[in-house]
Amino acid sequence: MEKKASISAYTAGENLFESFIIKNLNSFEELMDIYQTYKNNNPQKTIIVTLDDLGQAEYTSTHAVNSNDLEDTEGHDLSGLDAACFENGEHLGYLSTPEEFFIIKKNFLKQTEGVDFAEACDKGLTVDDQEMEILKKINQSPFEFLDKEIVLKIIPVTQSYEGICGFPNGYFHSDLDPFENYALAKHLFEKYGYELFGIGASFLGFIRSENLEPIAVQDLSADLTQLYDAAENTFDSLVALVQNKNHLFLKYTESLVG
Repeated sequence: MEKKASISAYTAGENLFESFIIKNLNSFEELMDIYQTYKNNNPQKTIIVTLDDLGQAEYTSTHAVNSNDLEDTEGHDLSGLDAACFENGEHLGYLSTPEEFFIIKKNFLKQTEGVDFAEACDKGLTVDDQEMEILKKINQSPFEFLDKEIVLKIIPVTQSYEGICGFPNGYFHSDLDPFENYALAKHLFEKYGYELFGIGASFLGFIRSENLEPIAVQDLSADLTQLYDAAENTFDSLVALVQNKNHLFLKYTESLVG
């Protein structure tokens, strides 16, 4: 008889909100069942799961936090924080309690001002034939691309695209940066109802409750063509593939190969 996945608290470097590590998954559907359960149990928060290459995704996220000064306490009211956040009257210089999450959230959202989908498109991402096949494969069979260990994060934000505050990614210069990823996720939510649910080392995962309508299929293909600076109709086959699915996986990195 097939065993269910195991879920346990995850504390490795995670102090700002609850996280759980999922092991021994049997299918993508099982992951989605777990995701939905936690989402239902936390209606005022956002659930984000890690996708491909957990170690690399955590590594680049840490660098994204540091390089964008997301833990900078300057200008924030720290008077209500626990004494554990201070040493000799001075803030520790890093965030270590859930009460401090507002700092990273405010720092992050401030840097999204003026960043929109058009700016994400201007980054110059491309998709070659080999990468297109990879995108089709992950959208057809997501489980094959997931890490054997997945971290589920319960992030205290209400909008799915704000979940990037809790796991900012996009560190390398030629990738979409965390704020461009935010703009992309916000665009897909507002225009198509796609909610960001997953962030990996190379992929973003989105989910929606209903199939795409025909007019939305055409628009999504056009938007992806613009995002990846591709020739007209390049993404028609990919969008046709996901039209009757409730998930969508896209790359945010310069390359999926090499």
